[in-house]
Amino acid sequence: MTQPTRKRRGSGRVKLREVAELAGVSPMTVSRYFSQRDLVAQEAQMRIAAAIEQTGYVANVFAGGLASARGKSVGMVIPNISGGVFAETVQGVTDTLRPHGYQLLLASSNYSGDEEEEAVRAFIGWSPAALILTGHRHTRGTNQLLAKSGIPVVQTWDHKPSSEHIQVGFSHIDVGKDSTRYLYERGYRRIAFVHTGQLEDFRAIERANGYDIAMSELGLTPTTFKSPPLAPLEAGKLAFQSLLRGRWPAEAIIFANDNLAAGALLYCLREKIEIPRECAVMGFGDLSIADKLVPSLTTIRPPRYDIGCVAAQRVLELLRAEDGEIPADTVQRDNVLPYELIEREST
Repeated sequence: MTQPTRKRRGSGRVKLREVAELAGVSPMTVSRYFSQRDLVAQEAQMRIAAAIEQTGYVANVFAGGLASARGKSVGMVIPNISGGVFAETVQGVTDTLRPHGYQLLLASSNYSGDEEEEAVRAFIGWSPAALILTGHRHTRGTNQLLAKSGIPVVQTWDHKPSSEHIQVGFSHIDVGKDSTRYLYERGYRRIAFVHTGQLEDFRAIERANGYDIAMSELGLTPTTFKSPPLAPLEAGKLAFQSLLRGRWPAEAIIFANDNLAAGALLYCLREKIEIPRECAVMGFGDLSIADKLVPSLTTIRPPRYDIGCVAAQRVLELLRAEDGEIPADTVQRDNVLPYELIEREST
C-alpha cells in the first residue's frame, strides 16, 4: 500500500512576497511592518493590512530572521576605541539606532587602513544593515569590498563632497586654518604645529595642511614637528621641549590633539614654565581633561555626539530608501557640522 506523501509544514501557506506583491511594496517593507511598524509609511501600512486580510497571511516569526538578507546590526569602524574623542560619536550612533531595533558592532582600525579592511571584511560576513566608517580614505581592497557588497555606507569625521558615500563631519583643513588665524590674531607669529606622528592619522594631516595654508597666507614660515612613537603625554612633552629650543623658539604651538597638548602643559607645570607668557598652547578634541589642566587648554571642540546621531539618522534613511519607502535622492549626502573654538587660559 502506497503511503500518502506528507505535506511539508508551511508548504501551503501564503508567502510574504505574495503579500508584498499584492500591496505593491518590497518584502522587506512587509517584514518591517511586523517588526517596526512605525518605520513604515502610513499609506503603505494600509495597503499591507488590506493584503494581509485578503490573503489570510500569518507571519512566521521564527523564519523571519532567516528569510531576510539584511541583519539588524550596523558595523562601525573607528581609529581608536581607547581614545576618548570617538566615544561620544559611538554613543550618538547607539542612542539613535537602538529605538529602531538595530545593534552596533564596533571595531578599531588602530589608524591602519589594512586593519580597517579586515574589520570591514568581517562585518560584511555578518550581513549588516549598514556600515559607518571614519574618514573617506580607505584601502583599495576596502573600496572594492564596499562596492561589491551593496551595503549602505556612511563616512564620518571629515568631509569630502565628491565621495560616493554619505558624509557626516567637518573640514579638518578649516580647523587647521582657524586655529592658526586665531593665534595670529592674538599676536603670535612663530607658530608651530605638532603632528601625532601616525602615518595614517589623515585628519591630523589635514589639520597640519590647513595650518600650512594659513601660515603661507599670513606671510609666515610654518614649522611642523612629528611626534615620536611614544605615549601621547610623553610625546607632547618632548615636542614642547624641542620647539622651545633653537634660535627661533616657538611663541605658540598647535598640538594635533589634546593628549599631546596635555603632555606639554603638565611638563610646564612641573618646570614652572609660564603658559602662555613663554609659549601659548592649543589642542584639538576638547577632551574632559582640557578644562581641568593648569592652565586650562584652548582647543577645538568637534561635534562628536552630533556626528554619531546624524550618521545613524542617515543610515535609517538609507535603509528606508533601499526598501522604496522614500526616494533615495531625499537622503542628504553632505552633512557638514559646526565645530567650536574654545578659548581658555593656555593662549
